Order: sequence, then structure tokens, then C-alpha cells
Amino acid sequence: MAPRVDLPLLKKVELIKDYDRQFSQRDLATKSMLTDIYLDSKTSMQRYETDLGRIFYGIPFAQPPIGRLRWNRPVPISKWAPSTINATEIPPACPQPACDVHDILCPKTITLFGQSAGAQSTALHFLTSDMQSFFQAAIIESSPMSVPFRTYAEYITPTVLLAEKLNCTIGDLACFRTASCQDIVAAQTAVNSMLTSLKLLLFFEPWLPVIDNMIVHGQLLDMVSNVSFTLKPLIIGTVTEEALGFIYDIWSTPVPPMLYAEIGLAIFGTKFLKIIERYPPEGSGDQRLLLARLATQWIFACPTRVFARKTATYSYAFGYPLQTNGTMNSSGCDGHTCHGDELVFLFESFWVNFTDADRRISQTLATYWTNYAKSKDPNQPVQVSLRWPKFIRGFEQYLYFQDPLQIQEDYLKDDCDFWDTIGYKKS
Repeated sequence: MAPRVDLPLLKKVELIKDYDRQFSQRDLATKSMLTDIYLDSKTSMQRYETDLGRIFYGIPFAQPPIGRLRWNRPVPISKWAPSTINATEIPPACPQPACDVHDILCPKTITLFGQSAGAQSTALHFLTSDMQSFFQAAIIESSPMSVPFRTYAEYITPTVLLAEKLNCTIGDLACFRTASCQDIVAAQTAVNSMLTSLKLLLFFEPWLPVIDNMIVHGQLLDMVSNVSFTLKPLIIGTVTEEALGFIYDIWSTPVPPMLYAEIGLAIFGTKFLKIIERYPPEGSGDQRLLLARLATQWIFACPTRVFARKTATYSYAFGYPLQTNGTMNSSGCDGHTCHGDELVFLFESFWVNFTDADRRISQTLATYWTNYAKSKDPNQPVQVSLRWPKFIRGFEQYLYFQDPLQIQEDYLKDDCDFWDTIGYKKS
């Protein structure tokens, strides 16, 4: 993704704790407030407790994927009672840029949420019957719904490339497992550029879930059409210019109209003849903003509408650009709302110098999300300035995050009606 806020595309799925008052990262930036340690007799976990609530760090959900368990199916965690789990320290995390996100958990009421690739993971759990006992609600933020999951056969090429970078053969898992974490990350980074040079859509997500027919039974839009159980509450939405940073990263120089047409034909084939009628080149100059609008609608916003119509309890669009220069913007995203931008506000990032308007958006977003984690209703128990209506098929209201907040209907209706006729599978 565009290097804007030091947040990777492959976001971890996060768990939101059920708590009575909101935690700010400013409050958790130091451990000076975390002085009281308690033993929870019901969970056999040590925890911190403050006047704001109870804090559990790093609750294990499976055995660590190390040694023979690396690149293998998850193995359930053994019961640790009568031993005690130390949940007062942040454990080692997956290798990734620092996200300044604290792991604040409550083990009883779980709202599963993720952004980007984490949103895909959340959606997969949300749609899998075997996972339903592990969470009570979900939030899906900015899932790239049209980037297709791969089959095992399609993963042969990236696996071969990764093996070569690690000086292993493709079938030698023992060799893979002896590689250091640093070597694996370096090899993956090198392979990324090879993969994205082969298929344009892979630039959005070089490493994808594999259709294994256990959890991943197909593409998300196919899976959601075949659900045979009652789904849990869901908040789902996107930001208004999801693809802009990606487009400016792929093409650092202006895209003339002829190249715009070539790109469209490469992705959509003959369907692009209909697309270019609706989205003709805008003048004779740079077409990157137009490309970004197409990609935002086709990859993110419009397939999300398809998913929401079958699942959503609440829907949103986030269109508020950060008013300060506290992020590392790619040039195309200055003054725009790009992929991942809502996370700065959601996690109340203490390293950003918020304006008053920024702070209002941040506190409002955090209040809706934490209300939902507690009650499955973003409007309570903490009072909100604008009641968020439910998303109902035929009366598709959504919350538009701007300053001030707005309730609107039929997000991108005409555009998404068009994309529904094109379809969300690559030609």
C-alpha cells in the first residue's frame, strides 16, 4: 500500500475488548498507569486493572507457529490451568512496521475486526461456520473484495520464487523452517516486486489467502452467497479514495490517455469497451485520478455493497482527510482520503498533531467502534452526536464520516449499479 502512515497492507486482525470507557493511546503510551496486577480466577490470567477497565495482553489462541508448526495448520492451545498466563506484557508480534496499536483484550465478549487484508481475514471468519463460537460481532474495513484469492496451483510460482530466495527447494519444508525471520521477510519483499510485475492486481496484495476448502471455500462474494447459518452483527465500509495511493505508487509519472486504455484492456479485456464509455479519459493529460476512481469502485466500494446487502447491520463511508502533515503521504494522497487513513483516527494516534476537527472525528469514530464492541449497537451506551441507522436493503442508509457527520443513502448507487453489470471477476 502507499507508504502513508507506516501501516502495512497485511494488517493483523484485531480484537476489541468489551469495556466501559474508551482507552486512548495517549493513556497507554506509558506503563506508569499500569501498576495494579490481578489474577483472574476464571481465566487463570494475570491482568492489569485501572479505573478505566481491565487489560489483558497477548491472550494465546493457538500454539506458537514456530519450529515444525511453521507453515502448518494451527494447533489448538492446550489448557493452561492450573498454571497462570502472564497477560500483563505485550508478547512478540509478527514482523511488520510498528503500528502503535495496543493489544487491549477482553476474553469474554469479542468483536473481531480487521482492515485491508485483515478485513479479508475477518470476512473469512465471519463466513465460516466453524468459527462462530469464537466471536460475537465483526467489523470489516476496506476489504479489497475484487482481488481474487488463489488456488494451490496459482501459488506454485510465488512459492518457487520464495524458495529460490531462501536457497531451498520447493518441497523442503525443513529448509524453510530453518530460515530466520529476517531472511523470510527479505525474501518476501524481493518476491513481491517479481509478482507485481506479472499481474497488476497483485500490486494491491501480493500474498493472498489460498482456497483450501476448509476456511477459504472460494472468493468472498461467492462464499457470502452460499451461507447457510445466521450471521452475526456486522459493520462494513470503505474510505472514499481507497486506490489513490496504490495508483500513484504503481505509476509515479503521469498516465496519458493511451496508457489508460492499455491498462484497462489488460485488466478487463473486452469489458473495458463498456467501461471506457462510462469513464472516458479526462482531457489529454494525466489519468491517474480517473484510474484511482475506477479501482476504488471496482476493487473496494462496489463489491463491498454486494457483500453488505447480504450481511451488513451497519454501513459507512469514511471521507475525512487528515488536516495535518503528521503522516508520510505519497504525493497523490495529500488532501485526499486514502487506504488506511481511518486508522489514524480510530486508534487516536498520539504521534499525530490533530486539529480540533481531526480530534472530533477521532473521538467520534472511536466512540462508535467501542460502543459496538460493548453492545453490538454503535449508538450506545456512550451517547453519540448522530444516531447511526441500520443498513436495510431497499433503504440503504450509511454513516458518512466527515466534519460534520452525515447520514446519506445509496452510496455510489449509479456507479455501483454499473459495476454490478460488469462483475467483480477479472476477465
